Amino acid sequence: MDRLLVAAQGLLGERRFEEATVAELAKRAGSSVGAFYARFPDKQALLRCFDERVFEEGRRQWQLFLDPQRWRGASLETIVTALVELGVTKRRTHRGLLRALALYVRSNPDPTFRERAAELNRFVTARLQALLASRHGEIRHPQPRLAIAFGLAVMDAVTREAIVFEDAGLNPAPMPDSRLARELTRAYLAYLGVRPRRRRGSGGSHAPRRKLRAG
Repeated sequence: MDRLLVAAQGLLGERRFEEATVAELAKRAGSSVGAFYARFPDKQALLRCFDERVFEEGRRQWQLFLDPQRWRGASLETIVTALVELGVTKRRTHRGLLRALALYVRSNPDPTFRERAAELNRFVTARLQALLASRHGEIRHPQPRLAIAFGLAVMDAVTREAIVFEDAGLNPAPMPDSRLARELTRAYLAYLGVRPRRRRGSGGSHAPRRKLRAG
């Protein structure tokens, strides 16, 4: 089971799930087609095994990333910059799997999957709001908690469409991931009403950099 899941995730980094065959998945896993069908009735059933693992791992990584001790003394701008960069990186790294899961859920409505997704979103939003609570003085939006949650939702939606579904041709302004992260950071900070720090001798914003780790 584990080998099949690892093989599927690796394959999804190279091509669309609908293009992969059971024989190819089994070969990558060092298994056989018969062993695959002994565990799954069809290829789509394999995706259902991913959701619980994806959400559990996502919760663990976000819990570590949003730990207040990690950001002691950091400005709100620094946190938002790192948050957006991580969001873009995670979407790019797991693009194939996220796309396959999203398409599967759209064609096969699963209330359990949707509830897990909603629970993870609530968890991340609450943790981010708690982390930034002591920095509300830097936010000029009249409703800081609402602004934090809405900005996070916008970031999630934009990175999903720009990265996970970039081949759909719906992105009006395609750009490299590094530029996408910078523009999303500027948009999030501007919506919060945060005045970005200025570099000496330039008109650009500056956020101190930290080495990012997802977990």
